[in-house]
Amino acid sequence: MTSSNDRLDRIEALLATVAESNAASIQRLDRVESVLAATADRLARAEQVAESNARAIEAWSGRIDDAGNRLESAIADTVGMIADLGRQQQETDQRFEVFLAEARADRQRLDQTMAANATEHRAFTQNIQVLLAEIARLWQRVAG
Repeated sequence: MTSSNDRLDRIEALLATVAESNAASIQRLDRVESVLAATADRLARAEQVAESNARAIEAWSGRIDDAGNRLESAIADTVGMIADLGRQQQETDQRFEVFLAEARADRQRLDQTMAANATEHRAFTQNIQVLLAEIARLWQRVAG
């Protein structure tokens, strides 16, 4: 009987070890199931966020396309205005150059007229001096 008892003791010990191992395995399975459930919840939330993001991206893409079109239109308008201002500036520059050339020509004519007037003035002054000298000579002759 001792050998039977020894065998039974070993079997009981083995059964106890197996029971402990099963209990530990059940605990690990419970933890794994808990982690899997939390992961599934996180995955579901991530899918919801991804779907929400996809909807937001789709909504924004239309807005971005519209804003892009408006930006292109605004750029084209700005470029057109700048080109128009450039043309106006060229016309203004051309008119200024014409006025400047006319002013220079007027100045040259004025300088020539002033020189001619100065010459005439000198001649007139000399004539007056000659006349005054003649009058003085005649006056002295008449006086005496």
